[in-house]
Amino acid sequence: MNRTESYASLETHTISMDMVRSTIDVYSYDTDTIQLLVSGDDESVSLMHLEWNNGKLMLSMPMRDRVPNPIAAAWMQIVLRLPRDWKGALTLKSQSGSISVNGYTGTDFVVSTTSGHIRAEDVECLTADLHSISGILLMKNSSCETAKLSTVSGNMLGENVKCHTGRLSTVSGSTEIILTAPFQQLSGNSVSGDTHISVPLRQINATFKSVTGRILTNGVSIQEAGPELHFNSVTGNLVIEGNDAPQEV
Repeated sequence: MNRTESYASLETHTISMDMVRSTIDVYSYDTDTIQLLVSGDDESVSLMHLEWNNGKLMLSMPMRDRVPNPIAAAWMQIVLRLPRDWKGALTLKSQSGSISVNGYTGTDFVVSTTSGHIRAEDVECLTADLHSISGILLMKNSSCETAKLSTVSGNMLGENVKCHTGRLSTVSGSTEIILTAPFQQLSGNSVSGDTHISVPLRQINATFKSVTGRILTNGVSIQEAGPELHFNSVTGNLVIEGNDAPQEV
């Protein structure tokens, strides 16, 4: 079953999805309206709850259907097309599907999935909160004032990212963050996963607490005068590397 809807972008300031068994793809287009395309098995599409109220567009799956039937051929593909000049808040949650966002510019950006992957590319926002349990988390060519990235067993990669403040959290997954501008404050924690941070700095005020993990530096010195980085780990290592990207504030 297919379902297509469109909404006036000037009248919509928030989009929220809370789904299960759903893959979500978001794109920016040269369009005047917010366009929603839903495809899936007949039962899933018919059970989906869709509501627009006071500027908020909300998609959800009823609570009784959040536990999937392992023998049912249930699936759903959601495509959201946003006007390039839309600047609203975007929340995307899926319990067992991957989520991809390309070209979004807005305020609050929240993405969460249990077993799927997360890919956020060419994103500009005030706050970004991305969380995955077992899937890979990728943020690329993006900037925000505040970033919070977390996984449990999935790996995290931030490639060409800018943020003033940030927090990184993982249990066993590895983390690699390549920053193209200095941060003001960065914190994080890990249990066994290693963390590698590359940033255009020569001095950094870093503190690292760990049981057996080590802090390693390359091209950057630990000084009280630099931006603050606080990290805790059990057995994971922290590597800080000074890169050659232009230093911007």
